[in-house]
Amino acid sequence: MVSSVGDLGRSSFSFIIRPNQSLSWRGLVLFYVGIVAFSMTIALAFYATGLWMVLPFSGLEMLALGAALYVCAWRGEMREVISIDEQHVAVEKGRRRPAERHEFQRGWAQVVLQGSRTSWYPTRLLIRSHGREVEVGAFLNEQERRGLARALAEALKPN
Repeated sequence: MVSSVGDLGRSSFSFIIRPNQSLSWRGLVLFYVGIVAFSMTIALAFYATGLWMVLPFSGLEMLALGAALYVCAWRGEMREVISIDEQHVAVEKGRRRPAERHEFQRGWAQVVLQGSRTSWYPTRLLIRSHGREVEVGAFLNEQERRGLARALAEALKPN
């Protein structure tokens, strides 16, 4: 999902890019607790009939599901902030605070939507200048990435 702060006609502008999340953290925990309760009820029923080996395997399955859901939720908190002012273009990536920062001179910065060699593989959106480049919006779908490329190109036009 791409949101913007500021007006394209002004000298300062920001894009905030983050993945789409279908569930909040609370919703994810409720979903997980419901699945665990359902699965453990079935496993305990099998245990009561004498099939005790179902219980540990069901527990391992729920641990694996919990780990997978946690990783998905953790990746869903990634943020990319592209700040454009009169002189610079800054790209900050991280979760709660910037873990990495890339800065380019606005006059030399280029927005490149690089296609792949195969038609089924997604494009890459790059901001580059002076032999350095940084990919932005890797988690966006193709339509959002193309829209962001157009908006970035428009924002980088000289005033």
